[in-house]
Amino acid sequence: MDRAARLRSLWSWLPVFRVVAETEHLPTASEVLHVTASSLSRTVRLLEEDVGQRLFEREGRGLTLNPAGEDLLRAVRDAMRRVDEALLQLGPGRMVGEVRISVPGPFAPIYVLPALGVLAREHPRLHPRVVSVPDPEVAGALERGEIDVAVLEAAAPRDTLSLKTLAEVPHALCCGPTHPLAARRRPSAREIEAHVFVAPTALPDGAVPDRWPPELPRTIGLSVHQMQVGVDACASGAYLAVLPWPVAERAGLVRLRPLSSSTLYVMHRPTLDPEGRTEAVVDALLSGPA
Repeated sequence: MDRAARLRSLWSWLPVFRVVAETEHLPTASEVLHVTASSLSRTVRLLEEDVGQRLFEREGRGLTLNPAGEDLLRAVRDAMRRVDEALLQLGPGRMVGEVRISVPGPFAPIYVLPALGVLAREHPRLHPRVVSVPDPEVAGALERGEIDVAVLEAAAPRDTLSLKTLAEVPHALCCGPTHPLAARRRPSAREIEAHVFVAPTALPDGAVPDRWPPELPRTIGLSVHQMQVGVDACASGAYLAVLPWPVAERAGLVRLRPLSSSTLYVMHRPTLDPEGRTEAVVDALLSGPA
């Protein structure tokens, strides 16, 4: 069988394989594709028979993508992305339509919205959609094509994704203008310890993911999942908080003590078309005032 004929024989199975591979759960894939789980299972087995090897490891009713399956998933994602980009080029142009950008809410007005204002003037038919995907889920969302660009703090390099530095972000111990420490120039460690903090929810290992020095004691009175909730709690005057200073300053908070900086990154899938929508957004972000 020649290459074209072989591709035709399995082409219709590849979208099914992608969804099953990305969910690793037949009932979930069944809901996405509106096809029975037994039909999906049969399609996967037909594909495995055609390629001559297993693509998943099976344990009970569970499916786990194996290295051969991971290789095929990367190839299928790239192929579908190329088809999508080609269809866009057949339409009214590259700089038309939706581009999805993930950014933690409080960072959006500082690092993203100014760049999108410039982009709107240059490409008025481009339609950015700003969403917020938790940092640990960003890489998977990018690889699945659920988002196109992400701004994030915690980023680990991946071969399948491009990672660039957007800004170095100073952090600070902050309080609201009505907090008892607001009038203090530089409160002592004992004074700080007497007040409660709002802080991000602790990680599974118990660490709190902010820039507070772990050797310094503190009392956390409120744990939050979203940074904006922490900003609002701090602004109420009831809590201290460790926050990115540009975010805290914009909210009118008081800086009590400077702390270490973090790096803000831009992550996206590698370029297929240097004049594409994703690249236009990334270039605008990296050229922005931040």
